[in-house]
Amino acid sequence: MSFLRTLFFYLVFFPATIFFSVVAIIGRNQTSSHWCERNWGKLVVWLCASRNHVDLSALDENQTYVFMVNHQSFYDIPVLFKFLEPWQFKFVAKKSLFDFPVFGHAMTAGNHISIDRENRRQGMRDIQNAIDVANNGNSPLIFPEGTRNPDPAQLLPFKTGGLVLALKCQKPIAPIVMCGADKVCPKGSLWMNPFMDIKIKALPR
Repeated sequence: MSFLRTLFFYLVFFPATIFFSVVAIIGRNQTSSHWCERNWGKLVVWLCASRNHVDLSALDENQTYVFMVNHQSFYDIPVLFKFLEPWQFKFVAKKSLFDFPVFGHAMTAGNHISIDRENRRQGMRDIQNAIDVANNGNSPLIFPEGTRNPDPAQLLPFKTGGLVLALKCQKPIAPIVMCGADKVCPKGSLWMNPFMDIKIKALPR
């Protein structure tokens, strides 16, 4: 049953990802990007059939935050698109992700925030861009560990850039803890495991 569900996942995932990415690129506005991102996230979560236990009661839907989330898996991304739907948020991600064919172009079209880790001067300009995004009512979303953590039992050291960005935005920081995404798609693997338990909780500030 699990193998068949995984096979079904890949048969749908790739064409659906291309479809939503192309629509976002063609639309090139926040309305179409928001629609594509949320529906892509909902579809991927449905395809994986994860059992999701979500508590975001500590958050205000009318507030702009700086979201800070631990990073375990590629699966974090569609899960966040689905369950943070009430907020207009923008991922803060390394520059190389924006170079991916189609998907990276969709991220650019959606005004997600590129951070250049190799060029300090450009990195500071990128942080200013993130501040401008927050001032326009969009919530930056940061993975402060900077990469997927292969050991979810403990957090990796936080990257300085993410902390600087969070402080300079002068918005409330909303810490969110996710557990179980690494079991759906472990770091270094492209194999998706369905029917896993996922826990998502917004911590009190």
